[in-house]
Amino acid sequence: MPIPLRLRIALLGLVASHACCTWLGWELRDRNADLAAMRLQAAQETGRADTALVARQQDHTNAQAGAQAESQRLAMQSGRTQQFITLQQDIDTHAKNPGRDRGDADAEFVRIWREANAGRPLHP
Repeated sequence: MPIPLRLRIALLGLVASHACCTWLGWELRDRNADLAAMRLQAAQETGRADTALVARQQDHTNAQAGAQAESQRLAMQSGRTQQFITLQQDIDTHAKNPGRDRGDADAEFVRIWREANAGRPLHP
């Protein structure tokens, strides 16, 4: 086989080898980029899931605190209602009995009504 033909075959083999290496390099680069993109996406999804979990836990905590505050408010309102009923009965009792002083019961009723509707009175 003549030398120029051998050189052409060797050159063709070198070009083919170079083309294969180039293709393989691009393929590996693309796969690495895809892998990096998948890792980034997984990290973002994990971050979103963690954020959502924290938000749900905070919502749950807030709901519990709200329920507890509402329960306390209802208990306090129930106590005030019972005081009103008792005072109203005392006022009615004083009104039905001639000669009894009704002023103390009325003053107590007004004091409790003001506490229930406007907060505790300011002490001088």
